[in-house]
Amino acid sequence: MAKSNDEFVQQVRSAVDIVDIIGEYVQLKKSGRALVGLCPFHSEKSPSFNVNGGRQFFHCFGCGAGGDVFSFVMQIEGLTFPEALKKLAERVGLTMPYEQAESPMEQDSKAVMYEAHRLVAKLYHHVLTSTPYGQAALRYVEKRGLSRQIIDEFQIGFAPDSWDFTTHFLKKRGFEPQEMVEAGLLAQNDNGRIFDRFRGRIMFPIQDSQGEVIGFGGRATENIQPKYLNSPETSLFNKSRTVFNLHRSRTHIRKRNQAILFEGYMDVISTWQAGIKNGIATLGTAFTEQHARVIRRNAEQVILCYDGDNAGQEATAKALGILQQVGCTVRIAPLPQGIDPDDFIKKYGADAFSQKVILQAMPVTQFRLKHLRGKRVLHDKHDEAKYIQEALEVITQLSSPIERDMYERQLADEFTVPLETIKAEARQVHKNKQKINEQRDKVEPVWNNSINNGKFVGAKNSPPVTAHAKAERMLLHYMMKSQDVADRVREECKVDFQQDEHNALAAYLYAFYAEGNPEDPGDFIRYLDDENLKQLASGLAMMECNEDVSDKEISDYIRQVNIYPLQSFELERLREEYNFLMTQRGECEEEERRKQLMDQARLVGMKIHELENALKEG
Repeated sequence: MAKSNDEFVQQVRSAVDIVDIIGEYVQLKKSGRALVGLCPFHSEKSPSFNVNGGRQFFHCFGCGAGGDVFSFVMQIEGLTFPEALKKLAERVGLTMPYEQAESPMEQDSKAVMYEAHRLVAKLYHHVLTSTPYGQAALRYVEKRGLSRQIIDEFQIGFAPDSWDFTTHFLKKRGFEPQEMVEAGLLAQNDNGRIFDRFRGRIMFPIQDSQGEVIGFGGRATENIQPKYLNSPETSLFNKSRTVFNLHRSRTHIRKRNQAILFEGYMDVISTWQAGIKNGIATLGTAFTEQHARVIRRNAEQVILCYDGDNAGQEATAKALGILQQVGCTVRIAPLPQGIDPDDFIKKYGADAFSQKVILQAMPVTQFRLKHLRGKRVLHDKHDEAKYIQEALEVITQLSSPIERDMYERQLADEFTVPLETIKAEARQVHKNKQKINEQRDKVEPVWNNSINNGKFVGAKNSPPVTAHAKAERMLLHYMMKSQDVADRVREECKVDFQQDEHNALAAYLYAFYAEGNPEDPGDFIRYLDDENLKQLASGLAMMECNEDVSDKEISDYIRQVNIYPLQSFELERLREEYNFLMTQRGECEEEERRKQLMDQARLVGMKIHELENALKEG
């Protein structure tokens, strides 16, 4: 792909709104002049991720991520700059400028995979709805209760029972078979033979958060094993963080601040047809923390609606814990034993599902106690005591004293145990938990969301900002907003900034204004090529500062920068003097002289302490 010129980059930048783009990944709320949300790049419970819609840049004060709309898309999707530019250009209907037309073979690998998936999804849908090959499968789908409108909306298709139907289709369109194996559309045996991965299956396209097809789920219509077959992991399809139907349901989820999490895509499709538009599902893998974070960025409340069998209840117990860890409020929808949402709707109807399942979703504590009880057969007092102990482990997690008291009374009544005994045991359980938590909190948990190859892991533990570093940061903040301040700093600062990255940013600012650019932090951030400097600049621009800064304040910051080398030199001299005096004292045998040297050393030590504090605090 030919390198895009600056004019086209600016055209795309002007056409997209960073708030809209980030808003598709992060639930943003107004806070003062900025929009804030939970950072998608590191683990946090309180929002430190800021978006400035006016200046069109973002910054996270937790992990340091920051930059413009291209930086965000590159980091969140793990894309190169050309890939991010292409993605945003397509979003606003702009065509990438190429030096010459390119065939699929000449484009980058991901673009080829996206195009192949798009074409194959259209192919399978056409086979199901418009060819003799798909007639039996279409009857099966319609018998399952899916309307033609839903079949079209979800682009449900059929892969004929052939070893080379898809292979020939892709070859004819110029796709390399080996690359299609890597894309997960074809498969290859030990002898090197390439063949269709999906055969004789009803096909459900799997889309990413932007609606691009990245994989398929295939359901067998005959007695073929496995019954369900999903695409393998590829550079497009990551099962551990892909959420089925998110691109369709996102608006409904955010409007209600609630997502309904199902076990499979058939449950999502059935409930969508029934009018429930905030349903999503994971795909053939255990529920992960990455799934939970994707959901939390879009909603705070989650209703878990897994199957009513034992496996479904076990999966519910695991998923709710993960969802709570990322800050979700969870409820569990009750389904009868051995029945899934799709079956329930067919048997009792959509209204009954809404009224008796979704609206009757129970709190987590109630579910956990019910789940615990279902796993235990209480034969004797020993079993009862064990169950009470486990139940109190759950109950003591509640923050509400009223709720704790209610459940404790239920336990006391059910097992005819004095309430005070139950409460005493609860206090002991709580005390034991506190000890465990205190030990765990000493080690900060590290979380990697696998975005951008795990570049951001946890939050940054920044050292305290020294006085001269703070002065440099404040000056850079005001320099980005005022060329007058930048000119003044350049003229009055007799020394370079001590921190290399601050010095580099100042140099870029001088060049930025020298080229006639306007006083705009957002434009300056976009002017920078280095992603690390973009992050630094976005953080400085987002600092809470007095915007009506006085000349005296600027003078004070400049003075602090100018005197730092002198203070550092003086501090080093005093430390050397102190060490000399202490060495002299150690070698001196005359008591009176030793005392004099000690007094002198003490005075020098006090000066060192005062100067160190001055350098720290300013």
